[in-house]
Amino acid sequence: MAYENAIYITYQLSAAATSTAGTLLSVKGPAGKTGRLHAMGAVSTTAVTVATANITVGVTGTLDKFGSLALPVATVGSGYNAPTVVDTDTVSVDADSEVLLISTDGGSTAGAADIAVTMAWY
Repeated sequence: MAYENAIYITYQLSAAATSTAGTLLSVKGPAGKTGRLHAMGAVSTTAVTVATANITVGVTGTLDKFGSLALPVATVGSGYNAPTVVDTDTVSVDADSEVLLISTDGGSTAGAADIAVTMAWY
């Protein structure tokens, strides 16, 4: 793989609800490429209440295969950009056979966030 020639694509979600568990976005990567999580961040647009919500990046069956980002109880405008990223040397998504899923566990009783996930496709 030519790691130095990666295509970086940022997937953005506006005001994505964090209070209901489910897939926020399904992505098929560029044909013939393998992807790795490069970065992710979020800014709350509606207060996150009662409990932490987790944003995950993965595939069917392993929603946090590539990483996760915790959104603790917070007010509007709070930002988070310190995800837990799974070892990128051993974990990747094959764009030809897997669909990348950006999901939430619905941990909060209310909340929404602008979310950005950047994948490096090789």
